[in-house]
Amino acid sequence: MKLNLDFNDSILLHIVLSVLIVLLGVLLVKLSNRFFVSRQLADRDNLRSYRTWTVASRNLIGAVVFLLLLGIWVSELKSVAISLAAFAAALMISGKELVMCFLGAFMRMVARPFQLGDLVEIGQYAGEVIDMDALTTTLVEVAPTRQFTGYTVQVPNSLLLTVAVRNHSQAGKYTLDTVRIPLAAQCDPDRIEAQLLDVAQQACAPFLEAAGQSLRRYGDTRFLDLSQFAPRVMFEPVGTDRLDAIVRFPAPVGGRLAVAQQIIRHFYRQRMNESKEAGSDAAAEAAAEAEKREAAEDRARMARTGRPGTAGGTGTPDASGPPASSPAF
Repeated sequence: MKLNLDFNDSILLHIVLSVLIVLLGVLLVKLSNRFFVSRQLADRDNLRSYRTWTVASRNLIGAVVFLLLLGIWVSELKSVAISLAAFAAALMISGKELVMCFLGAFMRMVARPFQLGDLVEIGQYAGEVIDMDALTTTLVEVAPTRQFTGYTVQVPNSLLLTVAVRNHSQAGKYTLDTVRIPLAAQCDPDRIEAQLLDVAQQACAPFLEAAGQSLRRYGDTRFLDLSQFAPRVMFEPVGTDRLDAIVRFPAPVGGRLAVAQQIIRHFYRQRMNESKEAGSDAAAEAAAEAEKREAAEDRARMARTGRPGTAGGTGTPDASGPPASSPAF
């Protein structure tokens, strides 16, 4: 029996094949995710590489599925090429944001301003990149205090065409960060600088050498001089009664908050101890002054009573003799 397929049968066959290809693609994506998640649980030290392979395999499967669908429907698409041209023109007008998202994804693929696992700022959004696709870039949000908030943000790729992207992980595992400490305008800048440098060097001592190697290597590739990576202190006047100390220090990309908090806590702990010592010294001086004052008052009191052998006395008994109430000897 000869099977003759008319136009409707051909369309139906294409639909069935398309559904099967899509289902197969979804199954392959799920199996790939499960495979890399199991490997990730067994090897916690390579989370970033497993995340990269997961997203890359998913995007590759999606591209293959798209090409297969395009090959199935290419014959039907030829017959409606004129309609597709009109549809594309309408899409450019009504779906401008969608087209810009695809263009942003293409720009991200070519320019590579960031990768999976990088800590970035895209406009007003900041976080760690955990996923990238043709339409959006997904971030785990980081608050201004440099700690994760627990929320995820899907940033449309169209923003990559219109806003600046700040990448905190471009230099590798280490980066330069700053912390601002407000001070009174009457403080001694030299003394404050010495204290802050001592605290910052203690906080950065465990990784200072490794950070210097990483930053110098990145500077050489970008023709930048990053040899001055050691902690530095700068001062910025904010008003007539306030002076801000800005401490610049190297830190691991994921440990900037811990290092900054260590610097702030140790510095203010030193200031508190100095205040206590100054208060105890002032109390001791006040007590000494009080003792001197009491001794002077005692001497003055003894001089007024005219006792023998005391300062201001005559050194001889009183000629009038003892009082009348006192017995005579």
